[in-house]
Amino acid sequence: MRLAVFDVDGTLIDSRASIHRAAVEAAKVLNLTPPTYDEVRAIVGMSLFEALQAMRPDLDPETVAAYTREFQNAFLTFHADPDFTEALYLGAQETLERLKNDNWLIGMATGNSRRGVTRIVEKHGWGDLFDVTFCADDGPSKPHPHMLQCNLTALGVGTHQAVMIGDATHDMRMARSAQVQAIGVSWGFHTVDELEAAGAHHIVHDFSELGAVLDRFVPELI
Repeated sequence: MRLAVFDVDGTLIDSRASIHRAAVEAAKVLNLTPPTYDEVRAIVGMSLFEALQAMRPDLDPETVAAYTREFQNAFLTFHADPDFTEALYLGAQETLERLKNDNWLIGMATGNSRRGVTRIVEKHGWGDLFDVTFCADDGPSKPHPHMLQCNLTALGVGTHQAVMIGDATHDMRMARSAQVQAIGVSWGFHTVDELEAAGAHHIVHDFSELGAVLDRFVPELI
């Protein structure tokens, strides 16, 4: 039995521009200083309230809550536009399908809300590919291991039988905390140096390389 748990934003979906844009639009509504891309990318992967709180520790909880709501409203506005797109990274769909055909279990651990996960799964036709999905609404934010542990428990998989695949340091730290092998992808929000410093066991640079790493994966205690 083998389980691959995927992050979403920056790992499967190229949402870099839209996440930064949502943070900027939300800040403008609240008359806050719009964040730079580097400020936003540093907190991607965490649950939204915790992410914005980490980015703006000077704000009181009520303002962070308002920032969270306006960020979500911005995303809803984006997705209401028929011309809005967030592309899958090249090879993402094919990799998910190949893993399923090779009898891998596939899970999700994302800082998205449940509403966001439902939208993403429906849009990309992933209902038959993902065995379980866990998100920000299900418990503590990354890098706490809760979301990853939920994947393991729901599918009856041991830590040595699973890998966590993500683009953020929060994914790597979550995997390390859960004693799961951590695979960092270089095409998302965080740099290779940042992923390595956060404890990545492997770094891959495209989905073909990820497939090769997964083909070599042998469940063992780490």
